[in-house]
Amino acid sequence: MIQVISKDDARLCAGVVKEVACAKGLAHDPATIGKLTVTVARLFNRGLRERDRLMAAAMDADQTA
Repeated sequence: MIQVISKDDARLCAGVVKEVACAKGLAHDPATIGKLTVTVARLFNRGLRERDRLMAAAMDADQTA
């Protein structure tokens, strides 16, 4: 079942996606941004709700760059 997340949680995830994409030089590749978004969403759903931990896990888990 799909659960709706708050605006703050959505902003957190979007910010992490943006920072990871910029750090890895992926800011202009839509397909890679999509994969990264899925990675961050899965990590968030597994319970990583703190920005620093979510960012670190996304940098490690994402093998696109």
